[in-house]
Amino acid sequence: MIRPSRHGTSRSRADVRLAWGRALVPYLGAVALAACAERSGSLPAQGAAPPQKTIVIGSSRLDPEDLTIGTTDAIGFRSTAGDPLQVEFIEPDQQTGRITCRPTDPTQLERGEKPWAEFRLNRDGHFTAYVPPGLFPSVCSFAPGRYAYRVRVLDAQMRPLEEKLGQLGGITVK
Repeated sequence: MIRPSRHGTSRSRADVRLAWGRALVPYLGAVALAACAERSGSLPAQGAAPPQKTIVIGSSRLDPEDLTIGTTDAIGFRSTAGDPLQVEFIEPDQQTGRITCRPTDPTQLERGEKPWAEFRLNRDGHFTAYVPPGLFPSVCSFAPGRYAYRVRVLDAQMRPLEEKLGQLGGITVK
């Protein structure tokens, strides 16, 4: 069936479909190229940060509870709790030189400005951090061995609740 157009010429349905096809093909090609470019742009560059594994913590949750990683991996923490939690590496006793923790993006932090954003050695020589809700801005890497950490709920003064033992997790580095 031929229909008259607004301009006084007639077009068949096949002509209309062909016109739409010509208009859509370049658009769909551009979308596909953009998707491929975005995907390849997200690949880590040479010399990029080590692969990161994330441990999800909460007031009553550790996921995974035990984790095995390689020496080139880094560990990050994401808290699902509504309030800050304390993460303390409790084993081994001697941690200096065996555990290395650093901010994921040091340009976002001023030294000493945000002590909550870094793991620090406590009076027992254990790396400890106060992790607010969400993704913690520091990661840790480890020398080969077995490590244990404890996650505890904090009171209103940001002190761990001593009457609660907390949750224990483990990391094995091969």
